[in-house]
Amino acid sequence: MNYKDIIKSVNNRDFKNIYLFYGREYYLIENSINAFKNSLNESMLDFNLDIIDGKEIILDQVISSIETLPFMDDKKIVIIKDFELLKGKKKNFTDSDEKYLIDHLDNIPESTILVFVVYGDIDKRKNIVKKISKNGIVCNCDKLSDMDLFKWVKKKFEAREVRIENAQIMYFIDSEGYRDKSSEKTLSDLDNEINKISSFVGKGNQVNNEVIDKLSQKKVENDIFKLIDYIGEKNSSNAIRILNDMIQEGESVLGIFSMIAKQFKVVMQVRQFQLEGYTSKVIAEKLKLHSFVVGKALKQASNFSDEIIIDMLNYILESDYKIKNGLIKDTLAVEILVSKYCQRKLVNKNTLD
Repeated sequence: MNYKDIIKSVNNRDFKNIYLFYGREYYLIENSINAFKNSLNESMLDFNLDIIDGKEIILDQVISSIETLPFMDDKKIVIIKDFELLKGKKKNFTDSDEKYLIDHLDNIPESTILVFVVYGDIDKRKNIVKKISKNGIVCNCDKLSDMDLFKWVKKKFEAREVRIENAQIMYFIDSEGYRDKSSEKTLSDLDNEINKISSFVGKGNQVNNEVIDKLSQKKVENDIFKLIDYIGEKNSSNAIRILNDMIQEGESVLGIFSMIAKQFKVVMQVRQFQLEGYTSKVIAEKLKLHSFVVGKALKQASNFSDEIIIDMLNYILESDYKIKNGLIKDTLAVEILVSKYCQRKLVNKNTLD
């Protein structure tokens, strides 16, 4: 039973007693959670929906939640997120606890729907995983197939009331690199890009290849590389120019901060591997990054010491908090970053010796 069929059956209230959703496509996992929520009487959600943190839950809490009857509805749904036993961990459970729970999965009340969700991989060797698979449905929320991805992207653009031809949908998908084996792109990333493009062209207007290129993630990544390079060269005027261009093209300041932080973390990683004697090719393989990204990071490592990078990451973290709490304007925060670090001595020669 594939993901679409599972969600369709849930929407039709054709339930199994046990489900397990896992994988890297958090978007699909969250969509499945919403499908279960929407299947219940909204006015009775507080009584008939339990969402539990599986990293902290104990056996008595699991059993109690499963056995509690629904109130003014025919079903109760128990959702347990990141349940430790499914990932091969036993922080809160003994071997006897695990066996008791596994045995209990054979006797779940007909009125209870038990849903496990794991954001990432599961340990398929575990007896509890085998039991869930035998008694219910296990669904790997992985990347969409080519056809499903095309339909999903098309639907997302249509929902935002912009016009786009099939050829441009394919061009967008290829530009994002979602289908690449080494790609870490998720549907959430694509949804953000679709929203950005749709906002840029406006309702009723046409999306073309030029707009996709202008706003593509690859261009954004290149702009981030340039921005960091300009800061390393203490070229504040060009750094500000790149920033303004990115903001005008729809990038949020928090998004820019996130990408800067991500790149500096890569810089620190590649520098450490380089100090250990690894070649750029081996570093790329170890970090599962494109050789171009590693090459840029190695070049940038010569302009920034670890001390300065950590200082910048702390500034970004602090600014993120201030922006979200209305303590500083986002554009001012990022302009301060450029001004502050274009004036500082960025290289610590001791780290390069």
